[in-house]
This record gives sequence, structure tokens and C-alpha cells, in this order.
Amino acid sequence: MVGFAPGGATDIVARAVAEKLSKAFGQTFVVENRAGGGSNIAAEIVPRADLDGYTLLLGTIANATNMSIYKGIK
Repeated sequence: MVGFAPGGATDIVARAVAEKLSKAFGQTFVVENRAGGGSNIAAEIVPRADLDGYTLLLGTIANATNMSIYKGIK
């Protein structure tokens, strides 16, 4: 899960990481972009996902900053 729009720097990094993970684990990793809210939308989706270990968040400095600014973000 990426908190920014496709085509940006964070998306490019996420796709490179997904490719490496796919090779390492022999499974497909899909990058899903959920832009908006300064990456808060994606950051709120991940902890609510099924606890099966299949949903990852590419965290950025925005996520760390947002946790200290906005109440209710976990």
C-alpha cells in the first residue's frame, strides 16, 4: 500500500521493492496506491486489513510526521 499517487518517487520505490520481494519469496507483490490525506488514507487502511500478513505499507517521513500531528492515527 502506497499513500501517494502512481508515478511519483514513493510509487517508484514501492514497485522496485515489490519486484525484489517477488523474486525473494516467489510470489507476486502488488502495489496499490491510495493517495490522499498526506498518506493518511493508506496508513489507516493497513491496520484495518485482515491479520494475514498480506498487506504492507511503504512508510515515509510523512507517516511519521502525521502520527504526531493528527489524533486517531495508529
